[in-house]
Amino acid sequence: MFLSKVRKRSGQRVNYDREKIFNAIAGANRDASTPADKLSDKDLELVTDSVERAIADNEVIGVEAIQDQVEKSLMTHGFFDVAKQFIIYRQKHSQRRDAQKKLMDTYRDIFFADSVDIDLKRDNANINTDASMGIMLKLGAESAKYFVDNYVLPEEFAQADKENWIHIHDKDFSLITFNCCQIDLLKLFHGGFSTGHGFLREPNSIRSYASLACIAIQSNQNDMFGGQSINAFDYAMAEGVRKSFRKSIRDEVKRACEFCDIQPAGKIDFNVCTYSEDDNLAAIENLTQIVGSEKLAVKIYRAACADVAEETHQAMEALIHNFNTLHSRAGAQVKYCLCA
Repeated sequence: MFLSKVRKRSGQRVNYDREKIFNAIAGANRDASTPADKLSDKDLELVTDSVERAIADNEVIGVEAIQDQVEKSLMTHGFFDVAKQFIIYRQKHSQRRDAQKKLMDTYRDIFFADSVDIDLKRDNANINTDASMGIMLKLGAESAKYFVDNYVLPEEFAQADKENWIHIHDKDFSLITFNCCQIDLLKLFHGGFSTGHGFLREPNSIRSYASLACIAIQSNQNDMFGGQSINAFDYAMAEGVRKSFRKSIRDEVKRACEFCDIQPAGKIDFNVCTYSEDDNLAAIENLTQIVGSEKLAVKIYRAACADVAEETHQAMEALIHNFNTLHSRAGAQVKYCLCA
């Protein structure tokens, strides 16, 4: 036999291997429509020998030429169903090679093109694809889409998506994580929570509640994808306001007793001492029993309310500032929604 080398599609030359021809035919045979269409081992050897004789006079031959001869030999011997499966096999692999070439072209654009010049780098307004981590995120996203299209999705769905009959939202992340997670701060803050890199204890003031809300969203964004939302945000923050008010009441009572040189007579009843824009009569009555003066009790209560109102205002300003400047580790803007 004169044939010794096979030229691959890349141009590389490799030693001729008869077993590869046999395995290719056997693969198509496994996909035959019915058991009656399947070839016996003797038939597989027969077709392989036929292909070898047809290409034997070539010192070097290309892969495509060998595959052409496989199709021809199968049909010559009347094995039409196996020939059909082999043609389908070739077509699928050709499509995958085309998709791989397209992926490499996409990589080239992501690395070297400016985002103002190419839509690909502007298809997600939440990712800065001119930044290093944004580029890496985009490279991973395009690779994941390629894998899902060619190795995961049924062919009809992948084709429908390609032709824009359907749209698969965030297809690149569909195999690895949830999307657009809703965060329950009420549950998360009770007892504290872990960010994956450390543990944060339960917050004890409205300032801490606001700060940890930002940390929770950013930590979640680094493990999830898409927008993050907080349901009943005002209810969650109300617990922080309540804790800040209790601390403020204690501080104001202590400050008043030290200034007036009096001893507190009793304990604060936090069941009645709650924050209110109007004077809380039950709270003032309780404070009067402690400090011995209704006038002083009113001042204590109003001072505590003013303290917590100012602290809450500052905490919410800081929260909005943090939300508007947060970025995830991957270079994507952290998207959020607060629901009252």
